[in-house]
Amino acid sequence: MSLREAILGLLCDGPMTGYEIKQFFRNVIRNFWSVSDGQLYPTLKKMHAEDLITLRVVRQDTTANKHVYSISEKGRRLFERWIREPVTKFEELKEPFVLKVFFFHRLSREEILRHLRSQLELHERILEEFRNIRETYESRITSFQRLIGDMGVLYVEVRMIWLNRMIELVRKGLIEKEGALYSEEMVEIGKKFLEEMFSEAPSREFRAWLSKARASLAAKGSLGRPSRGRRARVAARAKG
Repeated sequence: MSLREAILGLLCDGPMTGYEIKQFFRNVIRNFWSVSDGQLYPTLKKMHAEDLITLRVVRQDTTANKHVYSISEKGRRLFERWIREPVTKFEELKEPFVLKVFFFHRLSREEILRHLRSQLELHERILEEFRNIRETYESRITSFQRLIGDMGVLYVEVRMIWLNRMIELVRKGLIEKEGALYSEEMVEIGKKFLEEMFSEAPSREFRAWLSKARASLAAKGSLGRPSRGRRARVAARAKG
């Protein structure tokens, strides 16, 4: 997926300003695709020059003029050709934290635990952000877009299970300096998640396993508090 095709896909649903496109990337799909201002606006300029999009300037008296972009027929043809092309390779991932874990045998137990707990706090914040985004855009996204949001939440939750398990092993001294930094249980968690997540219908066993894992994290206080909107809905159902 390239930034160009992502922009064309957004504009298929209607005209948008550059700011609206930027906010959509930042708030809705950042769990799998991110973009900076330094990438977005030059790309919009280039796409306009290539006649993939059109530009309409809306003049305003009190604020800066709005630049409203729409997809052109040429852009629509390009997008429709791209969306039908099969994806034939898996993109390489770069995980700075996982790279550090690879060399954790060079750190003391206290340093390792500090790293792991910091990552767990980061994942708690990300999970809360994902849930807030889901609630904000719930009425404006398609079923497929909702499934992508589910994948983002599940991915973060599984990483939190992995982090909690590693914290437990390190804290109890069950990981040797020269030994593996993972257990068969962690490997099984990753394999099960990937196999079931990308299946057409997750099995009952997987749903039960995930529910149990979430409950375990919640008991440890590692899934964070429910968002304000979710707490309000739960309270309303309890009153009813």
